[in-house]
Amino acid sequence: MNYDGIAREYDRFNGGFNYGDYLSKILPYLKDLPPSPLALDCGCGTGTLMLELTRLGFDCSGVDASSEMLDAAFEKLSGEGIDPHLMCQSLPDLDLYGAYHAVFSSMDTVNHLLDLRDLKRFFSRLYNFVEPGGYFVFDLKDKSLFANAQQICEEENSLLILRRMFDGTYACQNLTVFHQNGTAYDRVDEEIWERWYDPSVCRSYLKAAGFVSVKTLPYHGRKIIIVRRPL
Repeated sequence: MNYDGIAREYDRFNGGFNYGDYLSKILPYLKDLPPSPLALDCGCGTGTLMLELTRLGFDCSGVDASSEMLDAAFEKLSGEGIDPHLMCQSLPDLDLYGAYHAVFSSMDTVNHLLDLRDLKRFFSRLYNFVEPGGYFVFDLKDKSLFANAQQICEEENSLLILRRMFDGTYACQNLTVFHQNGTAYDRVDEEIWERWYDPSVCRSYLKAAGFVSVKTLPYHGRKIIIVRRPL
């Protein structure tokens, strides 16, 4: 997975995902959080979820495998007067210095883990960085969102062409972005792979890691899964 080439255009073409509404569905299930709880965004991308969490009183850190995405997140957050703590790491190799009261992984970040061993390793390593009584919240794409498709999205000075092929387990998305640069256009091509997961597979790995289930919520073609590290 590599979003480096389209990091600067990502927010234009993310489908207008409403992070405020997303969090409004989740936060009622996160009980007994302390004041200014520590939050980690795994796969933080351009930092939009971190921005929303900060506005809600969370003290946020973010981790992403794309340095270009982290650069975009730094610009966005620092532009809002936030001094962001950002780390460039892959999720299966997560290695942090402390623990968090709430960990988030939104916009099907977990679907980008293509190998079951990486999924299991991510959950197991993450458990060590969640405070006792803390939460892990992530979402998975429903199978319907993986359907074969071709899509063209046009924004001011930019054009995205998406072609998706899905074999029932793996989805390959070929992205071509044209961005106006004076009288010419710059072109960037990226190939993004995702994997469909049955939520029951994730729940079994979460249980093996030590998490306990709190709630599963449907949300616009996704399943939001909330688990907790026992006290």
